[in-house]
Amino acid sequence: MKHKRIISKKTINEIRSTRCEICGQRTNIEPHHINTRGSGGGDIRENLIQLCTQCHINTHSGQHPTKDDCLNKVAEREGITYDEVYAINRKAMGYEV
Repeated sequence: MKHKRIISKKTINEIRSTRCEICGQRTNIEPHHINTRGSGGGDIRENLIQLCTQCHINTHSGQHPTKDDCLNKVAEREGITYDEVYAINRKAMGYEV
C-alpha cells in the first residue's frame, strides 16, 4: 500500500518567512521541501525550510546548502537532533524507523 503524502498549507504558511534560514537573505518564495513532494516528502515542519532563491537553486543542484545542511538547520530550529528530524521524515514518508 502506498503511503499518502501529508499535505498542509497551514504548516507551509507557518514555516514561511521573509528571510532564508541558511544565509539570511530576504526571500518571498514558498518554503523548500527537503524530501521532495514527488518522493513522498510531506508538508511537515521537519521537512520544510525557508530558502532564498539562490540557496534553493543551489540545493537542487547539489551545492551548499546540501540536504544534510537543511536537515541540520531544521533540527536546530525545532530544538531536536538531526537523527530525530531524519526519523520523523522517514516515518511521515511511510518507512519503518
